Amino acid sequence: MLQKTLCRILGCALLSYGSSALAFTLIELPENSPSSSTTDSLTLQSQVQPVAATIRSQILGHLRPRGSKKASQVGGLMLAGNAPASDVNFLAAAAGDSSAPGSGTSAGNSEALWISTAINNVENDFSRTAFYGATQNLLVGFDLTRSNKYVAGVSLGYEASNFTTKFNTGNEKTRGFNINPYFAWLISDTWSLDMILGYGDFQTRQTRTIGTGLLTTLPVNSDFDSKRGLASSNLTNVSTFGNWKLTGSLGYLWSRRENDAYMESVPFPLGNTVPESKQTLKQWNLLGEVAYGSGNAEAFFGATYESTQDMQKVILTSGLGAQPANDPSSVLLTAGWRYFATKGLSANFMFSGRVSQNDYKEQYGFSMLLRMDL
Repeated sequence: MLQKTLCRILGCALLSYGSSALAFTLIELPENSPSSSTTDSLTLQSQVQPVAATIRSQILGHLRPRGSKKASQVGGLMLAGNAPASDVNFLAAAAGDSSAPGSGTSAGNSEALWISTAINNVENDFSRTAFYGATQNLLVGFDLTRSNKYVAGVSLGYEASNFTTKFNTGNEKTRGFNINPYFAWLISDTWSLDMILGYGDFQTRQTRTIGTGLLTTLPVNSDFDSKRGLASSNLTNVSTFGNWKLTGSLGYLWSRRENDAYMESVPFPLGNTVPESKQTLKQWNLLGEVAYGSGNAEAFFGATYESTQDMQKVILTSGLGAQPANDPSSVLLTAGWRYFATKGLSANFMFSGRVSQNDYKEQYGFSMLLRMDL
């Protein structure tokens, strides 16, 4: 009954999502704008998604078969829910069958530490706003499971973004830290509902080059502080068929970045006084993943369709020529390998790439995660 009810909720959400019109907000920019004025409308997605995706992988790791005594003894072993049913005995043996009833993982209670690193290479190939670079994330987290039903945790992260802005012969570098509490309700052996929150504080330094005469140029520098909020929620179903596992979910990601006002290193008319600004991301996502496992490992392939609502579109007000595509939708492809070792140690390696989005793309991404039960 619960599964049918949740399926109806998913169906209604998808109908509403598919029928809603995509609104947008216009941002008019001259082509001599500072770097962040152009990149901010695109890079917020690339900066928050690795954080949300990494934390979510911790939560999905707790959605596991719990229909037998040995399955419950697996306890907090990371990604046990991603292991085929045939591997439950192996995982239970790794956790230890001798635990006393009502204690430790046999009571459905566990604690774990994890660490993750991710790098994503991005590029915007539209000539009038062209830039390329990479985002890097390092996250360290702790979570606890209670009664095999509730998961709560927190992560601390360091972020770095480096972009070469070809459109103004400049660059942009951002550094900062974030903190992200998260919670999940393991509704049943196959369903889960999660919530991820986050707050980050960052500093950006950038430069651009302007022409001052025949064959002469001048670098224009600036720096500013910013803060970022994050909220994500996902309803997920994991179904196992022998050695095969199918995962599907419907999720929503919200983020807002607020930049402080700043002044460039040279005065007007060569430089600009830039007022404070805000960028908001509102995105629905629909995930499908298939995995095949044997022994203590599994390989997986997934695709996530993402659609941005109320997109902030960039319009160039100076010069003639085409305008940026401002494409609100894309597909993120993922493939990787998960390994379930003994003594509560697990690992996850994943490659990713973004397709089906005009102008902007993630050429490639790589992430690695290690988790140890305490």
